[in-house]
Amino acid sequence: MLFDLRNVSYRYPDGSFALESVSASIENGDRTVVLGANGSGKSTLLRILDGLLFPTDGEVYFQGSLLSEHSLKSVDSSSTFRQSVGFVFQNADAQLFNATVFEELAFGPVQLGLSKTEVQERVTGILGFLGIGHLSDRPPFRLSGGEKRKVVIASVLTMNPEVLILDEPFLGLDPRSQTWLVNTLKQIQSAGKTTIVATHSLETVPLIADKAIVLGEDHRVLRIGSAADILEDLPLLRSANLIGD
Repeated sequence: MLFDLRNVSYRYPDGSFALESVSASIENGDRTVVLGANGSGKSTLLRILDGLLFPTDGEVYFQGSLLSEHSLKSVDSSSTFRQSVGFVFQNADAQLFNATVFEELAFGPVQLGLSKTEVQERVTGILGFLGIGHLSDRPPFRLSGGEKRKVVIASVLTMNPEVLILDEPFLGLDPRSQTWLVNTLKQIQSAGKTTIVATHSLETVPLIADKAIVLGEDHRVLRIGSAADILEDLPLLRSANLIGD
């Protein structure tokens, strides 16, 4: 088992819940979506899976080992986990800080200690794989929203993670960029990578996921199951405020 969440809750300082008593599991190679209305706790759940937040109650296990603030203080454990799990934030600007796109993609491999030749090969390969080689010398802050999203995904992929977590990646994308992202996710999944995508873009779900975790507005799990079955459950989707009456 890749991830195992056991009665995970996350409370804000005022005591209110962002997540409450969430139990779920994700296996290697799973194509999973996390569905829920705005404010249901999707982003919090993804940040917990990425070790950016830690539960106030309950436990999270990654590959059988407890994932906690304490466990990630170990340099070896933290390095292994960070190489294994890549995270794409909802706001691309939060992840872009280098002078050029090439430097943005090279940053992670350099931190891994790869040689200059290996870094060059890895960056060039990902630029070609994603079809964004023409952006290589561009400053990231001058790119469009869709281009920034592509660069952020590329920068994560240069780390060659086994797990790719994306928070609302379809938000604000035009139809052409949405199609690009769907096709990119399919290619990543066909390589055996595990993908976990938080979204309320229901039309993309059948294209990128086999499994769905549905969060309600009470921050609890409403249902976990086949993505196809969940998309056919209109009362469930209404109760989660994912479709209207």
